[in-house]
Amino acid sequence: EAHGTGTAIGDPIELESMAAVFGKRPQNRPLIIGSVKTNLGHLEGAAGIAGLIKTVLALQNNKIPPHLHFQQPNPRFDWSSEIFEIPVHGKNWHSSERQRIAGVSSFGFSGTNAHIIIGEIAANSNRNFEHKFYLLPLSARSEKSLKELAKNYQCSFNESVNLADACFTASTGRAIFRHRLCILANSITTVQQALIDFQTGEDSENLITPISSEIKPNLVFLFSGQGSQYSGMGQTLYNQEPVLKNTLDLCHQILEPILETSLLDIIFELQNSDLLQQTQITQPALFAFEYSLAKLWQSWGIQPSALLGHSIGEYVAACLAGVFSLEDALQLVVQRGRLMGELPHNGAMVAIYADYQTVLEHLTPYKHQVNIAAANG
Repeated sequence: EAHGTGTAIGDPIELESMAAVFGKRPQNRPLIIGSVKTNLGHLEGAAGIAGLIKTVLALQNNKIPPHLHFQQPNPRFDWSSEIFEIPVHGKNWHSSERQRIAGVSSFGFSGTNAHIIIGEIAANSNRNFEHKFYLLPLSARSEKSLKELAKNYQCSFNESVNLADACFTASTGRAIFRHRLCILANSITTVQQALIDFQTGEDSENLITPISSEIKPNLVFLFSGQGSQYSGMGQTLYNQEPVLKNTLDLCHQILEPILETSLLDIIFELQNSDLLQQTQITQPALFAFEYSLAKLWQSWGIQPSALLGHSIGEYVAACLAGVFSLEDALQLVVQRGRLMGELPHNGAMVAIYADYQTVLEHLTPYKHQVNIAAANG
């Protein structure tokens, strides 16, 4: 997509530049060139975005539109090499084994020149991660604008819309303004109804509004200690959330040669539930899952102001705070679990709701048999 203003001097210079960059190509695969200015004229400050829109539409519709009003090639450029093709009648542009790629040029009068390269992306029809619910966030500068935005979404949403893609784009590809709403939904129909309810002022269990942007609460991540583990923990998240899956897989790769067993099999296989209760396995498993869960939250933009942990959870908090690397943390956790696993198994522990000094006095006659392991409070 050329700047292509149709001038006697400017066009040959642009053509020579393209020939210098793209000239070495097979004759049966010429570079197709055109300019949206033959359709719209020169839109000055909007000329560049018009060319980009045209090119995106060409990719979407598998067709390059005709270059209008072309009668005589500019004589100031040597066309004999036949490296360029001007689509005077339009041209089909279907996907093939080669990725379709286009360049868009725009040259400003002040000397500000821009060139953007865009290409098609293959639709991922084999998605391994499916959610039961999706969150659609919308925001605008005013309440009126938010209602207009809600109406636009309502009108554009139909059964052909991929709900996951729409929610992803709304969450990550849009500016965030003061007036906001969120919709929790599991179908396009649910989204449409919630948008209608917002416009009409009706209550909806799927609609979360108003959402204030004035208050930014401080968040704390608290990581639990041993005892919270169970067989199959996080299985649904592992199947649905790529960030958690990739992080847990990384922990598995680091731990496998150390533990000499599969962390994933221990966590997710019910027949391994007894293994998960062995402290030398429990501790690295809990660490890996808690660390992966925190990374998932952070990928959503949920950033903690403070990190706290109890027992094995302290190691997760320290690792996320940058005290040591993930590799070092897992090594520490494995050794900690092994040392604790070597202790005698005929002991017992009891939690007593009393102050430290009182308990200590009661234990004095039994000081060789009972000790205070920890004082929480």
